[in-house]
Parts: sequence; structure tokens; C-alpha cells
Amino acid sequence: MNDKPSARRVVMTKSVARQWLLKQATPEYRFRVFNPLAKDYPSVLRSFRDGKLPLKIGADESVSPIPDLGISEDFEGFTVWSSDHASLKTLERWLSKRGLETNWIW
Repeated sequence: MNDKPSARRVVMTKSVARQWLLKQATPEYRFRVFNPLAKDYPSVLRSFRDGKLPLKIGADESVSPIPDLGISEDFEGFTVWSSDHASLKTLERWLSKRGLETNWIW
């Protein structure tokens, strides 16, 4: 009995895995907010994500809710991520207008 898998079976497995990854993978954008004193912002952003709280940048510009918005906190500040690039940029402007320092990671 042959214990080695056939080359054809390996190629088919890799092809199926590649197709699955292409269907499942989405781009993700993130930025960090550096301000350990801004402890209430992560909870505000969670309420915003859940549609409970609207965010307005100015009189004419508001941020639409981002359903896949992720937020994680640590001792230096917090990280925000999403697959919606345009809304995340608007959210970053909203945070910057409130005096919070941010950086982008692509």
C-alpha cells in the first residue's frame, strides 16, 4: 500500500483552501489611540457601534455606525479596527478633534 499522498490530491487540497480563504478574508484597517486618561471613549464607541449613540463631527458631518467595529483597551490607550476604511477615517477625525492622539496601521 502507498503511504504517500498523491501530488494531485495535495494540489486539490491547496486549491480548495485558497478558495475558502479568498471567500472568508476581508481587509482590516486599524488605528491606536494613545491617551490613558480617555477611559470613557471605548464604552462610547461600543454604544456607537451598537447604534445606541450617534457621533457628529460637525454640524454637517456625522459618522455612520460601523457594525464590525472592534475595540480593545490596554494601559496606553485603545485600538480600533474595522473593514470599513472610509468610516474608520471619519471616526479617526472625530477622535482627533477631541484632542486624542492617533496613529494608523495598514
